[in-house]
Amino acid sequence: MISQLLARLRSLWRGLRHRADVEAEMAEEFRHHIALRTEDLISGGRAPEEAARQARLEFGHIESHKQNARASRGLRLFDTIGMSWLDVKLGLRMLRKYPGLSLISVIGMSVAIAIGAGAFGVIDSMLDPTLPLPQGDRVISIQNSNVRNPGNPNRQSLHDFVIWREELTSVKDLGAFMSDRRNLIIPGRGVELVRVAEMTASGFRVALTPPLLGRPLLDEDEREDSPPVVVIAYEEWQRRFAAYPDIIGRQVRLGSELHTVVGVMPEGFRFPINHRYWVPLKLDPDDYQRGGGPALFMFGRLADGVTLDDAQAELTTLGLRTAARYPETHAQLRPRALRYTRPFFDVDSPAIAWAFRAAQLAISVLLVVVAVNVSILVYARTATRAGEIAVRTALGASRRRIVVQLFAEALVLSGMAAAIGLTVAGVALTRIQEFLERASGSNGSGLPFWWDLDLSAGLVGYVAGLAILAAVIVGALPALKATGRRVQAGLQRLESRGSGMQLGRTWTALIVTQVAVTVAALPFAIYVAGETLRGAGTDAGYPAAEFVRARLAMEREEAPPAAHRAAYERAFEARFLDRAGELLRRLDADPAISGVAFASSFPGSEPYERMEVEGRGTHWVFINRVDVEFFSVLDVPIPVGRAFDSADGRDPAHGVIVNRAFAERLFGGVNVLGRRIRHVGRSTGAEPGDVEPGPWLEIVGVVPDFAGQLELRQDLLKVYEPAALADVAPVVSLLLHVRGTPAPALTQRVRQITAAVDPALQLHELRSAADAEREIRRIFAFVALVTAAVLLSVVLLSAAGIYAMMSFIVARRRREIAIRSALGADPRRLLTGIFARASAQLGAGVLVGLLLAAVLRGPVEGKGLLLLPAVAAVMMVVGLVAALGPARRGLAVQPAEALRED
Repeated sequence: MISQLLARLRSLWRGLRHRADVEAEMAEEFRHHIALRTEDLISGGRAPEEAARQARLEFGHIESHKQNARASRGLRLFDTIGMSWLDVKLGLRMLRKYPGLSLISVIGMSVAIAIGAGAFGVIDSMLDPTLPLPQGDRVISIQNSNVRNPGNPNRQSLHDFVIWREELTSVKDLGAFMSDRRNLIIPGRGVELVRVAEMTASGFRVALTPPLLGRPLLDEDEREDSPPVVVIAYEEWQRRFAAYPDIIGRQVRLGSELHTVVGVMPEGFRFPINHRYWVPLKLDPDDYQRGGGPALFMFGRLADGVTLDDAQAELTTLGLRTAARYPETHAQLRPRALRYTRPFFDVDSPAIAWAFRAAQLAISVLLVVVAVNVSILVYARTATRAGEIAVRTALGASRRRIVVQLFAEALVLSGMAAAIGLTVAGVALTRIQEFLERASGSNGSGLPFWWDLDLSAGLVGYVAGLAILAAVIVGALPALKATGRRVQAGLQRLESRGSGMQLGRTWTALIVTQVAVTVAALPFAIYVAGETLRGAGTDAGYPAAEFVRARLAMEREEAPPAAHRAAYERAFEARFLDRAGELLRRLDADPAISGVAFASSFPGSEPYERMEVEGRGTHWVFINRVDVEFFSVLDVPIPVGRAFDSADGRDPAHGVIVNRAFAERLFGGVNVLGRRIRHVGRSTGAEPGDVEPGPWLEIVGVVPDFAGQLELRQDLLKVYEPAALADVAPVVSLLLHVRGTPAPALTQRVRQITAAVDPALQLHELRSAADAEREIRRIFAFVALVTAAVLLSVVLLSAAGIYAMMSFIVARRRREIAIRSALGADPRRLLTGIFARASAQLGAGVLVGLLLAAVLRGPVEGKGLLLLPAVAAVMMVVGLVAALGPARRGLAVQPAEALRED
């Protein structure tokens, strides 16, 4: 598609650049065809004149063919508006004639277009991606939506799935799947935690993709008594099985079961999300109550001739019938048919989709703001050409011709900005794609197979539309104002050199608003950039390079019927604690590992809760429940107080350890040992009297701040509570202190030890702690970079607006400046008189911005508010610097030169 678009652009460029040559070639080709037909008719016995007339009649109207040829090259629009290559050349000349204006305009619009294009690329990939499957636009998702809470779909729809599969006629091959993680155990090739799709056999029919080897899943594979089978991806066949030619029929262990490989899918196939292993979905609805069962994602393919609206209409009928039959479970549920990809990004209602589109529109408005600033610059330049426009009008040039020329000049500017912005957006989208691939790959999920942040034809068309919009604002609107009803009066004003072109209240409000928003936003932006940079440079606080970390969990069997749920959970918990305890003992005994600790969360990823501090009110505090050996294993000292002991974990009113920031922020360096805290609930507005508080916990120690959070503030309050293994089950965060061996080299050995204890034990996110810390620092650095870029853009935007206003004033009052200078006016008083209005607008903007920042002081309370005076001073300096160029031009006006121009 991109190649076709480039070919059309090349054809359009040639038609504009060499229009005369193209027209001559067409005329010659037409004459040649007519001559050949004439010769054929003459050889058939027709007289020469009759043959020529007949040939012309058969060929048709030449001008119509020319119009069609121009339309096929995309030139009809240019013919309609009267634009030619000459207008483009004049636009390029204006670039050279006004380099400063051109540079500011292109940079400003490039930044806005790059931001808009990047946002379009991300949002479009979420809302309307191309599903890379045969007839992918016919594949849909189906889910039950809660009418009271549309953004929270009910996926426990096993009974509905059975009904819909039998009764739906607008959707064929209705299927369902669940995602799971299982240990892939291959003798001699190690252990790996892989993502598995438990899917109905209809999923392969929906995908319309036959296997490369063997067969796909079949309907009979879904029976409870059928042997376990698996279909694998081509990439896994190459990577994990060394492209073994007799792979079909081979047995592999997935978790606690042996599966027989029955098929290998083609390269690149990863339906339904990003899966590379597929096993049959075996569920019996008789085992579950209506409205119960596991969470299912349902999908299907629209029947021939059926639209998405048709499918929705049939689903609505079925949903109302089910709600009437089962009001206790389905009164608030309504089935919805959606584009296949939308539920995976929680875009499962029209309101959410419109919210994304509104955000996209809001970001695009940034270009409008920049373009308005640029249009004022162009308007100022047009003011100096008011006489030229009036004379050209008097000599017969139409208003349309002048507007088209000025539009073409602006289109050259916006076209260059669009090319630069599209390039920047392409690079940024590529980097975002790489970052998301790393982030999603670290937890074993990966990006959806349809996710591709590339320069699509839609994105290129969107940028072209932005360029045209910018050209209309920058060129056409000032041109229409300059060539309005008063243009004839311009001839009469040539003697007095008064253009009559004004900047009204709208522009004044825009300048004041820009400066105010800049002053109000800059403290927060500077605060964010500073904190994130500090976070990016903060050390982990423990020897992260010597640690391996993972989340320990256990594979669950198929969800049991509701009557047996409680017994199943008790048995599962007992089995997990037994296996997890055995694993910890084996790891601790391994000679390559010097220490093992567990916690409810990894350092730096703790959740927060509301806690009451005795005598200090309630505060949001990050909580981690840790092994009593946690700090000794991590080599984190306890400079104040003591470490945990075994008695702490057994006592309900156990002791806790806090970090240094907790002690300093809440107690100002006073000894905190013996102070008490307690949980008061997780509600944001919770106070001690609102909920039943927990027992008082005594502070027994203070540790240094370590392992930064992905939060703006780095002096966060943290509390560590002692815990037994049962307190943090069924998902345990493990930290292994490596002895000598580099941490990454130990990961496979740890997986093998885990699988030896129980194949159902799973290690998620197994990697070096140093890698995790580096990822956090990369995120901090990325946020700091984006914030700095936005910060710079905001300042430049305000400076461009001030520069535009000053330039317009100088252009409009050029003759007045010359005369007053010739009469001996003092340059300082001259400048003060000219720029008094601009200075008042700048001061008003700074004042409003300070008031706004004071009202919205929440994000930057404390040190951030100290930035306000500095920011106000910076904006005044920016305004003065932006006014410096126009001011120098104003003082440089020579009376004789200004009068001679008339």
